[in-house]
Parts: sequence; C-alpha cells; structure tokens
Amino acid sequence: MTALGVVLTLALGSEPNRLTVDTHLHVTMARQVFFFSGEPGSRTLTWSTRPKTTNQVDGDQMLSSGGQLALATIFPPVRLRPGRTSHDEALYQLWQVRKFCREQPQFACVGTAAEARAAIRKGRIALLPSLEGGEGIDSAADVDRVYAAGARSVTLVHFATTHLGGAAADQHTYNVFSKVTGVLNPTGLTETGREVVERMFQLGMIVDLSHASDETSRGVLELAEKHGVPVINSHGGARAFLGMERNIPDDLAARIAKGGGMVGMTASDHQVAQVPDTVKWEGYVPGTCDDTIAHWKHLADVVTPERVTLGSDFNGMIARPRPGGECPDGIRNTGDLNALYDGLVKHGIPKEAIDGMGWRFLEMWEVLEQRADPAALGEAKAADPRPNSAFNVAM
Repeated sequence: MTALGVVLTLALGSEPNRLTVDTHLHVTMARQVFFFSGEPGSRTLTWSTRPKTTNQVDGDQMLSSGGQLALATIFPPVRLRPGRTSHDEALYQLWQVRKFCREQPQFACVGTAAEARAAIRKGRIALLPSLEGGEGIDSAADVDRVYAAGARSVTLVHFATTHLGGAAADQHTYNVFSKVTGVLNPTGLTETGREVVERMFQLGMIVDLSHASDETSRGVLELAEKHGVPVINSHGGARAFLGMERNIPDDLAARIAKGGGMVGMTASDHQVAQVPDTVKWEGYVPGTCDDTIAHWKHLADVVTPERVTLGSDFNGMIARPRPGGECPDGIRNTGDLNALYDGLVKHGIPKEAIDGMGWRFLEMWEVLEQRADPAALGEAKAADPRPNSAFNVAM
C-alpha cells in the first residue's frame, strides 16, 4: 500500500493491517552533530548504501512499509561543551526530538501506548523518544527528568562502561579494525544501575540492553523477571554467527523473549557478517541483505518470529548492505525495507510476523505501563525537563 493509501484507509477510521516498528531509528541526527546532512522532511536523502552521514529516513517511505511506529533515538549524550553536563545534553536532545515533531506534521511524539495508537489511526508516524546511553543518569531523580522530557526508553550503556554498568567489549576494536576477539566484559550492572532500572520499571519505561555486556544484561533480566516486565535488545545481530559481545547470544535472546520482550535486527552490514555456509541458500550473495535475513532467521528460530523486530539504526552513521541478493538496490534508506521484508517472507518468516510486529510492540509497552507505579509517575511528571541555561532553549 502507498503512503497515500495508508492515509486514506486511516481517514475512514480503521487501523492498518500492517504495523511494523523500528526499535532504533535516528530522526534528529543533523540537529545533534554538525557534519550530518538531512532529516525526514528535508530534501536530503541518500540513494546509496555507503554514505554514513547523509539522511536515510523518509516519512512517506516509512508509511509505505507499514512503519508508523519507531523509537526516535538521540545520540549518546556525551559532554561536548564546557558548562554542559551529560544529563543536560540528554535533556536538550530530547527537546530537539519534541521540536522535530512540532515541525513535522507527519510525525507525532508519543508518551503512552494509547497516544501511539491514536496517532497511528490518524495516519501519523508515532515516535517514542529514546535515550541511547545513560551517561547522564546518576539517580532515580535523573530518570524522572528524562521521563518528563519525553524519554520512554533508555539504552543503559553505549560504547563505554559507566557508573550504570559494563558495555560490550571490543566495540571500538571491531568498528575500526573489524577484529573479533571473543573477549567478554566481566563488569555487570552496578548498584546505581539497579536503582536506575528499578525506577524505569516504576515509570513503565522500556529498558534496552543493546551495547551492554552480558553481565549487565543478566543483571537487568534478573530484575525484569522479578517484576514480571519485558525488556528489549533494540538493534544488533546474532552472536552465533558473528561472535562479538555487541551481538546478542542465543541464551539472552531467549530470556528476553520469554519475558515478553523483543529483539531488534540492525541494518548495519558490519554487524551481520560472517554467516556460515551451512545456512546459506542457493544464490546467496554475501555482503547484501541476505546476511541480514540470515541473522534475522537465526534469531527467529531461537525466540520465534513474533519476537524479532527491525532495529535499523538508520542515520546512526552505519553503512548498509550493498545491492544484490534479495534486495536488488541494497538497503539504501527506508524505501528499501519492503524488499527486505519480502526477502524474509520468501525465506520462511511468516508474513503475519512482519505485519504485526508493531502491534506486538505496543502490547509489550502496555504491559510495562500496567506495572507502573502511579505515585512514581506523578513524581516524574512533575520533574523539571529543562536543560541548564547554557542551552538557551524555549520549552
């Protein structure tokens, strides 16, 4: 269905049959780093799989593939300028996401699953603001402030071990040298990390285990299982094929799925390499989206197809699969997702699993909301979402 067809269908009052979700999508990268070019709604869109710093996201393209739901991820809130703390960077970038939604009528920033469903019925793309990296969160009070600023998901750690917990080992080594050592980071969830995760659960927020060490992931899963709430791993590949800690191992993927969570598959060609010959099909082309499909199929076998979702990392400064295989044009931008989905169906992923991944994500979020503490929510909603005066923003 075309984007216009989606809008016309929804105008008649019915919900779309297909609702996909992207659990890791950057829409405001150009507002966060000076060297990135373009964003949804601009006239800049790459038509090559190689550019890492040119916009890869378009609203009409997302609608054409059923993509009316995404986690709008902000860049890690590292301390960039004097007088700007990591926490204030996070609040500022969350403000930028809200500003983007005010300026782009095709998109709607949402704070609840009900708001997401309402936006979808109106033909808009529902964005859940998401914070990648908890460097700026030191306490439960900081969680409240990022919640008040719109965040509904937090990736606890990014490229470096922090006061919250251990990050996956060798991320820089692999990103720069493509070298897999098999080393694991023994650092797990810290006491501060436990406090932060507990507060997120009280607020019905989504905890994302991407980039975390195995020990950090286990610590979070123990808390999640204790509280009976789901978590996600928003964007990655299968460690069974590419053996770096950044990719998810089968046992942790299975625990996430058992708890009602979801595992997201990245569009980064770098992270879905080293597919073994034993799982390749006739005509398989390495370096193309065939690698993505193979990693996706493996995780689907581990957690069931219904628990795997897209976590593209579009605009996350990644290179995407080149042309060939099941995606003749490669994965250049969001317009090539239908070819990827068709390839998945061709190779055994049920179409119903693709078409319904967004609805299942909303159901997962609703479980978190049902477990939330009303008193904690009241405290968080009253928190101050403004960064310090060095940012000079009008809320």
